[in-house]
Amino acid sequence: MEYSLEEETMHINKKPFNIKLIFFVLAMVSIIMVFGVNRLMISQLRNEARQQVEYLAKSYSDAINSDNEEDIRFVMDILLPSMNFPIIITSNNEISTAMNLNITAEPGSTEYIQDAWKIIEQMDAIFQPLDLKWHEMQWGKIHFADPQVVAQLRWMPYIEIGFGIIFVIISLWGFQFFRQGEKNMIYAGMARETAHQLGTPVSSLMGWMKLLRDQKSDISSILSAMDDDVSSLSEISERFSKIGSNPKLKTIKIYDLLSESVNYMQNRLPKYSKIGLTLKGNRDIRIQGDWTLLRWAIENILKNSIDAIGPGGGNISVNIESKKKYSSILITDSGKGIPRKDWKNIFRPGFSSKQRSWGLGLSLTMRIIKEIHQGEIWVLRSKPGETVFQIMLPV
Repeated sequence: MEYSLEEETMHINKKPFNIKLIFFVLAMVSIIMVFGVNRLMISQLRNEARQQVEYLAKSYSDAINSDNEEDIRFVMDILLPSMNFPIIITSNNEISTAMNLNITAEPGSTEYIQDAWKIIEQMDAIFQPLDLKWHEMQWGKIHFADPQVVAQLRWMPYIEIGFGIIFVIISLWGFQFFRQGEKNMIYAGMARETAHQLGTPVSSLMGWMKLLRDQKSDISSILSAMDDDVSSLSEISERFSKIGSNPKLKTIKIYDLLSESVNYMQNRLPKYSKIGLTLKGNRDIRIQGDWTLLRWAIENILKNSIDAIGPGGGNISVNIESKKKYSSILITDSGKGIPRKDWKNIFRPGFSSKQRSWGLGLSLTMRIIKEIHQGEIWVLRSKPGETVFQIMLPV
């Protein structure tokens, strides 16, 4: 089956998101929006307060000029008390009326008057007082301050940001807790993976040792087999030493590496196995890589494909092609397939859809391909009877 170049390369062009930078930008935008909305609301409330005072000043002046007691009573008994913010009316440098002031002293007392004049200074620093006129002559002024809700709104951004910081701290704590759990899972998985990797050669060596004790078998053939097992142990040790470091990459022929991996897995299959492995493609592609780790990565995928096929038998094909600046490796099996929702999850440490499996092999493969070789790996397609893993390595 042919796959489009766009489909094959869309994963390569993806750049990793800088999560910290995105989080910082979102936080700054949120803070700016909170303060911006807060300032807008305060400005609207102040405009409404000024409009009310302007109406009060005009009504008061008109009532005085008309000499109509009912108009004056309407302003003093109804209109003025309806104002829900501090108002002080002065005339000839004396306070004639004061409403909604937060003063504890007795009205009319010296302390009250002193506090009121201090409040007038604060009012005039924010709002220009409005003139009260009698026949075009100024006889008094109306001083006013912010509504109480404005004072409350001033603190709202800080309260919201405070709650936001608390939320972020709790979220970071939860994230760290999750990461620690993931690390513990990786450590446990690494220990099990090590035991799994060492199990076969160690068991084999124990068997050869028993044969040597019996001394009934050909010692030369036993020593040759033991030498193979010791080489396997050495390779396993080298794999685990390199996976946690930055190994020096060398020029290698990727086809030869794939051929060695396919032959290794083919020889490890039971004699009665009905699984067939094939390799084809460009034999001349060279890349910068680490032979030991790349072979480990390929073997992990092949093991996954063998497990997916099961005892019923099937086919696994490995194909390598050159794609511009990358070499493309397609590993296709005829297994049961992977649900779409798990295409990314299978590369997470600890994830597995198989019983008695620790799900670490593919996460190690992801690290080998992406972090050590600057390549990409993903599930290209999957359905019952066909699953395709694609690896893209820079040439």
